[in-house]
Amino acid sequence: MSRGSAARAGVSAAAIALAAAILLGVNWLGSRHWSRGDWTKTRLYSLSATTKKLVGGLSKPVRVTVFMDRDSRLYMPVTELLSRYRALSPKIEVEELDPKRNLARAEALVREFGIRQNTVVFRSGDRKKCVEEDKLADFDFTGAQMGRGAPEIKNFKGEEAFTSAILSVTEARTPHVYFTSGHGEASLDSGERGQGYADAKQLLERDNLAVAKWESLGKDSVPADADAIVVAGPRTAFLEPEAGALAKYLAGGGRVLLLLDPVLPAAGAPPADFALGKLLSGNGVKLGNDIVVDPANALPLVCAETVFAKQYGSHPIVRSLSAEGLPVIFPLARSVSKAAAGSPASPVTLVETSAEGWGETSLASLEEQVKKDPQDTPGPVSLAVAVGSGDEKPSAKSPRLVVIGNSRFAAAGGLATAGNANLFLNSIHWLTGAEKQVGIAPKTPEQASLTLTRGQVRRIGLFSVLGLPAFAVVLGVWVWYRRRD
Repeated sequence: MSRGSAARAGVSAAAIALAAAILLGVNWLGSRHWSRGDWTKTRLYSLSATTKKLVGGLSKPVRVTVFMDRDSRLYMPVTELLSRYRALSPKIEVEELDPKRNLARAEALVREFGIRQNTVVFRSGDRKKCVEEDKLADFDFTGAQMGRGAPEIKNFKGEEAFTSAILSVTEARTPHVYFTSGHGEASLDSGERGQGYADAKQLLERDNLAVAKWESLGKDSVPADADAIVVAGPRTAFLEPEAGALAKYLAGGGRVLLLLDPVLPAAGAPPADFALGKLLSGNGVKLGNDIVVDPANALPLVCAETVFAKQYGSHPIVRSLSAEGLPVIFPLARSVSKAAAGSPASPVTLVETSAEGWGETSLASLEEQVKKDPQDTPGPVSLAVAVGSGDEKPSAKSPRLVVIGNSRFAAAGGLATAGNANLFLNSIHWLTGAEKQVGIAPKTPEQASLTLTRGQVRRIGLFSVLGLPAFAVVLGVWVWYRRRD
């Protein structure tokens, strides 16, 4: 090899070594200093300053399990969004669990948390929060109902749901919810269908709320650590000390949920208001002595007194139910409405019947034909109300009261209906402030569609199968011909 050739070979080797060193250096720097872009038109995966501040300042690890089928419409946006969370902090660990590919692990997760498929589970220490699919997006089912494919995503609410879940599992204090006992209320640990509240207890505990029984009979004060008191389906009247204790607790900034069923006239029946009249009237609530009927929303093969309600107000408790069109099923409900003008509080209607519904007040003659009379409660009939500012911050300690004219909607079996579960959980969350409102607006994904005729699809297929290979052959022949010359 000549001296010139050796010099050129040395220069080439040095250039290759330098290029390799530069490539390695760039990769090393890129692995430590990088940024992630969001090229979607609506900035679907861009995180807000609220999320960045919260996740960047995490002091304890948070493990996220995506229990979702990869064919789900939400799988890609959920995993992409969580990758942004993981990039913000080493405290975030994300596990993707496909129930089709890892059946044993999926079954263990279902047994551990009692969840369904397409759920994202957040865990930190012994605290956990499950975010179901219906909390992640609003869907448009118009096209699906007309046979035009799967429902489209109207709004993606992943960031709000995930940031709220992280707050829930990392906050220090656990809210305490007490269910009263001693007045014929169904057992908190019973799973008897339509009676016990074991399902309700499980739902609350899954959302990191401590649930316990308060043996309230004759007590003149509520538990000191109570964040909310639930009166669920009493069968006898409250005594004066405990009724006074509830009123005093509420007046001092307490939070109370009353689930009060109709009272049918019979020997030994309690008063229609269960001796809670002062508490109700003092907060502007009128409890109807009736049974609500709504023929316009009757369910097939179900008694007329089962109310299928899907008309909602604008309160935060029912905002998601209204947006998603979820109905609530009330077996044997009574009316609950605003008291006459001039009352000290101003309740807000949560759920009501259609205009054709009414509250039947002739309770002594229910065996006869039930029909709307002038003395009946006219429709639309309010079935639930809330007292307290809907826009108030959860930390503000002012009274909040929710009154619903039925208890069985939240009993075992009833919470299998999505609307029932949402109404119950949203009521508790609003009362306790356990569900943090982080103020992150949902985002609308881009909906791009392409409509092709059958002939266009056939031509595209032929071009892909025959045209592209033929083009490659012609190009190869042309290159060979050029080099031959």
